[in-house]
Amino acid sequence: MPSVLSKKTPVIEYLFQEFQAGKYPDGTVYSDDVINAIHACKAKLGTGNPANFLKDIIRKSTANNNWPDIAAKAGFFGRQRYGDKRVFQFVPYAPGQTEPYPDYYLPTASTPRYFLQSATVPAVARELGRKEESWLMQVAVSLRLIESQLSLFSPLRGRLRDVTHLQMSMKTQPEIDGTFLVSHNSRRALRVGMETFALITCEAKGDGERLLEDQIREQVAVAFKTSEHLREPRIDAVKPMAVQVRRVQVNGEEKRGIYAVEFQRISRRRYEACYREDPLDPERLYRMPLHAVSDAIYILSPRVAGINA
Repeated sequence: MPSVLSKKTPVIEYLFQEFQAGKYPDGTVYSDDVINAIHACKAKLGTGNPANFLKDIIRKSTANNNWPDIAAKAGFFGRQRYGDKRVFQFVPYAPGQTEPYPDYYLPTASTPRYFLQSATVPAVARELGRKEESWLMQVAVSLRLIESQLSLFSPLRGRLRDVTHLQMSMKTQPEIDGTFLVSHNSRRALRVGMETFALITCEAKGDGERLLEDQIREQVAVAFKTSEHLREPRIDAVKPMAVQVRRVQVNGEEKRGIYAVEFQRISRRRYEACYREDPLDPERLYRMPLHAVSDAIYILSPRVAGINA
């Protein structure tokens, strides 16, 4: 029996053929277009929430399998869009891209494996945990996982002053699962109180899901916009991070843990000069590089439902 995701493939193919015929000049597909395509293809899909039509496909590790061959062979993938009834946009591959949805950020054999206590999460909570991003983010906050990553593995580890959790589930477009404030500078500068402040955006993904580069870039843009009015402290940069449930080999045994990846910070000055969204250059933001500067796998003990199993 076809899955819900595979039922969307012919609908996307239908929309892509319309795009090739010139219907969508900039590749942007709107809610009504998706609904009309579902009806035209007689697909057994709901039409109540077309805004999430693409999201459910691209977030999964099976994204490439559910993307139509006709679009992949033509060198196009789909990028989710937000607001004004936009749903997604057909976008040509970037230089060097060979598949619609590559998974660039994966743990390797050299990724540190770090055993982390989880006894500070109440036993009842550990038993009631679920495979949801909100629970993963709650566990990461409770166990100070972001603080551990920055203190142990980050290039900033010798220059940290404070790492402070600000909030979870920041309801923006796109939503930011967790935000933190980090202050740092050289040891000499810290002694006289001259710290630099950066806002951390943290994306959370469950097992079998992908880290979406464009989503992380869009979160950076939101973080700069929402913090531009601050003066005390002034936010000089944004540092993207992500946490993800992953299966990894530890001493020859497969375990599930939390994969944390830290990206290079983007200064406000460079963002404004090079990447701030511009209607005259729609791809400006998406040229922002995402360089991973540290990663680690955290194996939790005792067992936490939704994470370990």
